[in-house]
Amino acid sequence: MPFLTDDERPLDELALAQRPADGYRFELREPFVYVDPVSRRRYPVPEHAGQRVETDLASVPTLVWAFIASYGRQSAPAVMHDVYAAPADDPTSPDRRAELARRREVDRVFRTALREQGVPLLRSSLMWAWVSADRERALAGVAGAVFFVQAILGAIVVVAASVLAFWNIGWLVLAVLPAIAALPWWRLAPLMLLLNYSGAVLSPLVVLQVLAVVPFRIIEAIVEIVTGGDPRSVLRPTVRGGLRRER
Repeated sequence: MPFLTDDERPLDELALAQRPADGYRFELREPFVYVDPVSRRRYPVPEHAGQRVETDLASVPTLVWAFIASYGRQSAPAVMHDVYAAPADDPTSPDRRAELARRREVDRVFRTALREQGVPLLRSSLMWAWVSADRERALAGVAGAVFFVQAILGAIVVVAASVLAFWNIGWLVLAVLPAIAALPWWRLAPLMLLLNYSGAVLSPLVVLQVLAVVPFRIIEAIVEIVTGGDPRSVLRPTVRGGLRRER
């Protein structure tokens, strides 16, 4: 079992405290260790003695919780990823290339840990792809911005080709263009392909989810306004999450 307690027993409990009691963030109460089966490296959580680990678990927007929840088998990998990804996201680092390489390895370990925990292949691949795309955007400079934009545009092209094919099957040839455009990214090409085609497949499902959730949220907000409550509360528990560390 790859996740262990600090005394080397299989991790059978992830001890988290919800803070505040009605909030969406959690503080890790008991340390654990992940042993990467690929590199054999050990990843203690917290990374340093005395470090406070606070997390929102998997930073999944609430609108897609129907597909991927913020907690579950992915909880321990998500907490570990929060701890080890945060230092690589430091914009003041003098060696951004080294930080980017470190973060890519952290993201790879995250994907491995998800699979070790029994998270289905498609779900774990999507979680890895999303954090990896955000990594490139945040750390790879201009190239990262181009990568991120291409990931979005490629998905749009595939969706457009699929829709136009209802009138003329020949439009499906457009769906091949993102695959060709991904080739120059070399080692990042598989990631680009996953982002392009999974984005195209999932975007209609996300739209349907939004069409179902948004009216309910509007009704909730109206009720809050009428009853003197806070309409902003309907956006909780989280739109975007992260990690706060104290040493």
